[in-house]
Amino acid sequence: MVSKIFLFLLATTLLASPPSWYVKNNIKCDSCEYIGYGEGSSQEVAKKVAKADIANSLQTTINVSSELKRSSKNDDYNESFKHNIKESSTISLDGLELLTRAYVDGIYYVAMKYINLPFAKKVRMKFDDVSKIQRETNSYLKSTLLLNELKAEFGFYPKVTISKGNLTIANKSFRIKKDILKKLFSSYDSKDLELNIPKNLKNGEFYFVDINTKSAGYLTLIQVYENGETAVLFSNKKVTKNTKLEYPNKDIYNGLQTYLTKNQTKAKDLTMAIICKDKKGFDYFDNISITKDKYAKVYGKIFDMIDGCSVSSQVMKIGR
Repeated sequence: MVSKIFLFLLATTLLASPPSWYVKNNIKCDSCEYIGYGEGSSQEVAKKVAKADIANSLQTTINVSSELKRSSKNDDYNESFKHNIKESSTISLDGLELLTRAYVDGIYYVAMKYINLPFAKKVRMKFDDVSKIQRETNSYLKSTLLLNELKAEFGFYPKVTISKGNLTIANKSFRIKKDILKKLFSSYDSKDLELNIPKNLKNGEFYFVDINTKSAGYLTLIQVYENGETAVLFSNKKVTKNTKLEYPNKDIYNGLQTYLTKNQTKAKDLTMAIICKDKKGFDYFDNISITKDKYAKVYGKIFDMIDGCSVSSQVMKIGR
């Protein structure tokens, strides 16, 4: 009887033993700034616990409570693992990567890595050889904060494409969110046209857009909002040199009106006046302008279309 009890306890101990790297927290990773460890009844739960471990190191506000129960009855070994995780982090932990994982007796163990670096530095780290990366020629993009941050890391303006919430350089894609999108907002003056709008307005105020062309072509007026939504105010309007235009028509309308959602205390809108030698397919945006969930997916298409055109832009700050 004593030997049976000893064997049962030994088996229980072996079953409950997690991997040594998890117990010692000693995974080596030269490229990792933070490593988080987690366990759970599923790999997804374990990853969330590891994320909370990293968040704790960054002093964010992800709260994790855990309960691990082990019991034995009639020679049966039972184990249950519960997690209650609430996330309210002020830091977006994008780019978390799984380092290693293990599954031991119904429990998942993971180690996740996180590099807490600016977006441009994270992008640069993914390239060992930058000699074959194409150079960006889009004048507007080269004026933006994002492209200048990338230039500081690469030593040149890398050719970028933006589509469906991703920024791509040389076939490598990087997820971008609102904070990165806003770095594509730039006040830029072209020699071919002047754009004038107020720089600061309160929510609900009306205003007009004044444009003065310095060359002939096809004129388009676009607004882009910080969540990626895009509105074409008018497109491919044929203009001559020294055309003066006010939008909307003051004799008919009160003007454009600023708007903040209930959850917003402030926002930035980007207004772009674009003059091209030939007509461009800006009507593409009009076709989906009533479907808000599709706006952000085509946001980057604007930059492909304006390449080779002259652009003047202005960032407007809206507050309450």
